Amino acid sequence: MTSDAATIAAAEASASFKHAMRRLASGVCLVTTHESGLDHGFVASAVTSVSAEPPTLLVCINRTATSHDPLLRAGIFCVNVLTQAHEDLARRFSRPEDRHLRFADRNWIRLISGAPVLEDGLAGFDCQVERTVSVATHTIVIGHVVATRTAGPVEPMVYIDGRFTAAASRGGFHPAFDFDRGWG
Repeated sequence: MTSDAATIAAAEASASFKHAMRRLASGVCLVTTHESGLDHGFVASAVTSVSAEPPTLLVCINRTATSHDPLLRAGIFCVNVLTQAHEDLARRFSRPEDRHLRFADRNWIRLISGAPVLEDGLAGFDCQVERTVSVATHTIVIGHVVATRTAGPVEPMVYIDGRFTAAASRGGFHPAFDFDRGWG
């Protein structure tokens, strides 16, 4: 395969991968940090539990994101899980031109790490960076959870096929399967 053909094949594989990944529904989170007196944050759908003992999770952040370096320097972050009511906030954190408005007109609190925690977020995971791993264009940040917070009704926002949507009816979330109790 020629160099040009390999480049075209790689670009097509990347486009196909991105298209297929848009079909994988995921929760919508704001990952925030605080460094040198400033709050930073970004929208993330790549958030995963790693371990319950000790409580550990991971987030993935593009190395070109403006929050990347402040998060790594600060060594702290909070994963704020969003509800259906936070769509405007998610959009604000997604647009570079709204960077100066990201933390405006919302109630933010601090737990142990000092990273901003959305007071009315579905859940907040306050973390200290334990380890980072560089992979391709992103950094995987593994965090030790030092505190959690939950609030409000369970009406999560999800991201699928390039848009934000609701995961449950307005009446709330009623799972058919509970990992602790089983079906029912």
